[in-house]
Amino acid sequence: MKTKNIIEEKQKQLEALRTESSRALNIVTSTINSLSTVNEKIDVTISEINEAKIKLSSTENDLNQTKMHNAKIIDKFKTLIEG
Repeated sequence: MKTKNIIEEKQKQLEALRTESSRALNIVTSTINSLSTVNEKIDVTISEINEAKIKLSSTENDLNQTKMHNAKIIDKFKTLIEG
């Protein structure tokens, strides 16, 4: 009779441990999913930053080209006025 009680007790412990293990696994899975979502948001943000950098660089290049063009025109006008 004592052996039967020990077996039943151990089976109850086993079930409790399985339930605890399942809860822990759910927490880990949820954490992994949350971190994956955060990383996806980080990737989107990095992509937006890179796109903004490209646009800023393009705008800077356009401004420099316009400035050089204007400087050439200024020099030509100065030459006409001084000449």
